[in-house]
Amino acid sequence: MVAERTEELNAVNDLLRKEILDRTRTEEELERSESFLNTIFDSFHDPFSIVDREFRFIRFNDTYARTRNKLSKDLFGKKCYEVLHNRTAICDDCVVEKTFRSKDPCAKEKLVTLPDGLTAWFEILTYPIFDQQKNVSHVVEYTRDITFRKKEEEEKEALIKTLNHLSTTDSLTGLLNRRALNDMLQHEIERASRYEKDLSMIICDVDLFKHINDTYGHTTGDRALTAVSEVLRQALRKSDILGRYGGDEFMIILPETSLTGAQSLAEKVRAAVEGLNLELPGNKRIGLTISIGVASCCMTEDNLDTLVSLADAALYRSKESGRNKISTMKR
Repeated sequence: MVAERTEELNAVNDLLRKEILDRTRTEEELERSESFLNTIFDSFHDPFSIVDREFRFIRFNDTYARTRNKLSKDLFGKKCYEVLHNRTAICDDCVVEKTFRSKDPCAKEKLVTLPDGLTAWFEILTYPIFDQQKNVSHVVEYTRDITFRKKEEEEKEALIKTLNHLSTTDSLTGLLNRRALNDMLQHEIERASRYEKDLSMIICDVDLFKHINDTYGHTTGDRALTAVSEVLRQALRKSDILGRYGGDEFMIILPETSLTGAQSLAEKVRAAVEGLNLELPGNKRIGLTISIGVASCCMTEDNLDTLVSLADAALYRSKESGRNKISTMKR
C-alpha cells in the first residue's frame, strides 16, 4: 500500500511539475506577447489607441497622449468623451461609435488644435476587434497627420479656381470674356426654349473708339473701356449677365426679358454712358457714348449664332443711323 501510495504521489508530482512548467511557459509567452505588443505600440509614430465598448481607453501610445496633451494616468481606464472633450455622452459624428454600430472600418478628417496652439488636419481611422461571438468588443483608433496633404489639396483647388477665373474673365475689365459669354448664352437659349421663356440680349460698342485710341493713346482707350464697363455693371439688374465680347464690344444677356423690357434697359444703359466724362491729362475731358443693338428670341430652332447675328444687325443699324442710338431685331 505504501508503494502504491508512493507511486500515486510521484505521478501527481509529475503532473504538478508539468502543469507548473506549462503555466510558466504560458506566462513567458504572455510576457513575450506583451513585450511584442508594447514594441508595436511604441513603434507607431502616429497617435494610436484602443477603447472598449464603454469607450474606455485600455491601450494607447505615448504619441496619442502627447497629442491630446494628457498624461497616461489621465487616460487609462477613462471614457474618451469625458477626458478629452468634457462631455457626458459620445461626441457627434463619432467614428468609434460608428464602427461599434456598423462593425466596419470608418474614417473621417478633423481639424485639431494642438497643445502648442497650432492647428493640424488629422485623418482618424477606426478598425473593429471581434470577440468569439463576432461582436465588436474593442475599436482601434489610428490617427494620421494629413496637414501637408490638405495644404496641397487647398493649393491645387486655389490654382484650379484661379485658372478657371482666368479662362472666363477679361483681364482689363474683370467682366466675363467671350468664351464665358458664349457658354452662358447657349445655356440661356436652351433654357428659354425648354420652358418657353423670353430671352433678349444687347450688344453695344463704344462710339469712335478707334479715334480715341489713335488720338489719346491705348492707355486712354483702356480707361474708356474700364469706365464704360463699370457704368454698365451699375446700371444692370442682378439677373443680367454682362461681359466684354471683344475689343470695344460688350454683351448683355437678359434672361426672362421681353424685347420691350430689353429696349427699356438699353435706354437706361445708353443714357448712363452718355453722362460719362473721361478725364484726361491737362484738365481735359472727353464724352463717351455707345451704340446698341437689341435682339430677342427664342424658338426651338434658335441658337447662339441666330441671336448674335440679330443683335449685330441691330447694332450696325444704330451705327449707320448716327451712333448713340438703339435699334432692335426680333426672331
